[in-house]
Amino acid sequence: MSVAANPVPRTPWRLWRSPYLWLATIHILGDTVVVLTSGLLVLCATILVLLGLPFAALGIPISVWANRSVYAIAGWERARARITRGQQVPALLPPPRTGSRREDALQSINDPGLWRQFAYYAALLLLATVWTFAVVVAWSIPPVLIMLPAYYSRYAASQAQLGPFVIDNVQSATIVAVLAALFLFFVSPLIVRAASAFDGWLAKELLGPSESGVLAERVHQLVQSRQQVVDSVEAERRRMERDLHDGAQQRLVSLAMTLGRAKNRLGDKDPAVRALIEEAHSEAMQAIAEIRDLTRGLHPPVLTDRGLDAALSAVAARSAVPVRLSVDVQPRPSLTIESIAYFVVTEALTNVAKHADAAAAEVLVTRADDVLRVEVRDDGRGGADPAGGSGLRGLSDRVAGVDGRLTVDSPPGGGTILIAEVPCG
Repeated sequence: MSVAANPVPRTPWRLWRSPYLWLATIHILGDTVVVLTSGLLVLCATILVLLGLPFAALGIPISVWANRSVYAIAGWERARARITRGQQVPALLPPPRTGSRREDALQSINDPGLWRQFAYYAALLLLATVWTFAVVVAWSIPPVLIMLPAYYSRYAASQAQLGPFVIDNVQSATIVAVLAALFLFFVSPLIVRAASAFDGWLAKELLGPSESGVLAERVHQLVQSRQQVVDSVEAERRRMERDLHDGAQQRLVSLAMTLGRAKNRLGDKDPAVRALIEEAHSEAMQAIAEIRDLTRGLHPPVLTDRGLDAALSAVAARSAVPVRLSVDVQPRPSLTIESIAYFVVTEALTNVAKHADAAAAEVLVTRADDVLRVEVRDDGRGGADPAGGSGLRGLSDRVAGVDGRLTVDSPPGGGTILIAEVPCG
């Protein structure tokens, strides 16, 4: 993100103490040198971009080399702005390689960044002369006039005309000197400031990305960061599943086996103790079943090992409502997308079993290009409202977390159709 393009203070008493006043003067006076060096190099490189297109068919990427040369030269100008103005101009990026030299050459010519940077040097060629002249006049003419009373009587003619002033004696020369001093103190720094501001604006607009480009880059970064968060949450979910499956569940199984052996060894010796052991054994078995159901809801191992088809087949087999399942998701999507699709199906079938009063359900999971489509149908009583239940809201939030979309069509008495579409590219 670009900082202020003009750090030169506004007020005169601060202007004279600011190093940026003098750095801005150096920058503006250097514009002419830049036009005669970097500007000419950019012009030559741009011409090579155009002339190099026919060579792409021969495998000689002249256009690509010349295009990247323009970006490198513009990088020097951004560095100069950073040193003399403290202005951070985000770098433009050259077009990525496609693998085809002809396509790369065409990209080099159609690259908006190339022409934006060329336009900067073309504009600088026209403007540098104007503000260089203004800055030279602002810093050179007033000091000469300030010294006018000292040399007027010796070197000047008997009468001189300076704009509206007629200088024909030391008193009139002194008035002109005072006005020149005021001009030097108040106006000259402001001329430098105005030229520096316009120069900085030109660099920001043409050497850096456009506002739409900055927003697009920001959106891309946010999408990537959100995807990283989603992936990390799914990874943590899988870790929790493994810990429960390999840790707590195994300990409970061992505890249940120990209680079973204790019950068998005790026999009928102490009925009260046997009843307590049987109760503890039953609680341990129930805890094992609950943990098993919990781990299945988090991320079943079969989903990682064998994919959606096998995992959803197990879900359909356990469903209280008969389910017809069809899965076609080649190529296989990422584990994050698979987890979301699995969650949608399991939650939807749970809702069917609890609320729909349905006789049958159907699950269709397909992939078309880079979109995974999950459709769950039932012939129940309908009336499902996504705004009225936390289950459907949770499904919608989970799908929206990866730029997906969830729609529910559930007219009263007409069954329910739930469709989730998730990008998996």
